[in-house]
Amino acid sequence: MKKPLSIVSWVGAASLALLLVAVPSTAEADPSQAAQGTETGVALKVGLGAGIPYGVIGAGVDVGISRFSLVGGFGTTAYGPVGWSVGLRAYLFDRTRRFQPHLTAVYGTTLIVDVVGGDSYTVNGFGFYASLDHDIGPIGGLILTYGIGLLTNDVPPAGAPDPQYFVRAMFGGNYRFGGRQ
Repeated sequence: MKKPLSIVSWVGAASLALLLVAVPSTAEADPSQAAQGTETGVALKVGLGAGIPYGVIGAGVDVGISRFSLVGGFGTTAYGPVGWSVGLRAYLFDRTRRFQPHLTAVYGTTLIVDVVGGDSYTVNGFGFYASLDHDIGPIGGLILTYGIGLLTNDVPPAGAPDPQYFVRAMFGGNYRFGGRQ
C-alpha cells in the first residue's frame, strides 16, 4: 500500500509545483502579455496530442463557458485498440491570460495490455491532471498544453496488483476558437 501513497504524494507535490510556477506567471505585469478584450460566450479548443485527455494518442476537444469545460478525446494506442476519454476541466483563472493553469478529471482508456500471441486490449479508469495551457503568439489562437496526471484502473488486468496507479505526462498542440471579444 505504500507505493500508491508515495505516487499520490509525488503527484500532489508535482501539481503544487506546477501551480506555484504558473500562478505568478499569470499576473500579467507586462502590458504586452495582457489579453485583448474580455472572455465572452462559448470557447472551443481542438487539438492533437498524447495523454488520456487525447484518447492516448489522438485528438481532443474542450468546449466551455467561463472557467469550466467538457473535454473529450478519441485516438489510438501503440498497439491498435481505440483510446477514448470524457471529462470535466476547471480553469483556475479566466481564459484571457497567456498562461492558464487548469485541473482535469477524465474517464477513459488508461492502460493498453499487449497479449503475446493474442489480441491487445484496453482497460478503462480515471485520470486526474494538473495542467497548463500556454498561448503561443496572439492570446486565444495556438495553445500548447502540458501537464502531469495520476491514473487508476477500474479493473486491473489479470495478475496485476490491486489497485494500480500510474503517473503520466500529457502534452498537445491546440487551437482555440471563440470565447473572447
